[in-house]
Amino acid sequence: MRLFMVLPVLAGGLLLASCATISEEACLQGDWAGIGFKDGEAGHPQSRLDEHAKACAKTGVAPDPAPYFAARAQGLRLYCTPERGFHEGRLGHDYAGVCPERAARDFLPAYADGKLVHAATTRLSEAKSDRSSADRRAEKRDREARGVEDELRNPALNDEQKRELRDRLNRLRSERRAAVEEGRRADWALRDAEREVDDLEHRFRPIYGGW
Repeated sequence: MRLFMVLPVLAGGLLLASCATISEEACLQGDWAGIGFKDGEAGHPQSRLDEHAKACAKTGVAPDPAPYFAARAQGLRLYCTPERGFHEGRLGHDYAGVCPERAARDFLPAYADGKLVHAATTRLSEAKSDRSSADRRAEKRDREARGVEDELRNPALNDEQKRELRDRLNRLRSERRAAVEEGRRADWALRDAEREVDDLEHRFRPIYGGW
């Protein structure tokens, strides 16, 4: 019984540890300049320091804001670039509004361009998945229909059994036709998405490079 009581506590502790922004070791080392630089380079907001403070609370260590924010500003210089903005948008990452106004004027349009690519590649991935799903469903219904056709060749079947099998066969054939039609629509969507991604790559490659 005691084991069952301990397991939830251990699981909760592991969950909290996995959610901590930094490790206990990093808290004790106290390299707040290094942590701030990494947070700035990653585009984390200022509130990240509060999260670090919570993660370090049980160690008795409090963050040092001065070196943290000074180094974070240096890290932001690497984050707040058009190239990084495009990269972040293309990956579908959120933007926390961290760039200074002057840098944001270049970062945000590039981020918006990246979001266009992210949306297009997402549609492409979904279209591929939809077509594969429709193809699998059509193939499965086709196999099932052939199996029913084989059953109907059994001379020992009575009229009721034949009627039930024919009804099932008609239903399977109808479902196969529906799956084939869904596959056609997905294929059209796939071609549209491929053209869109190609157009965006042709448009943005000279500006941001390939991806």
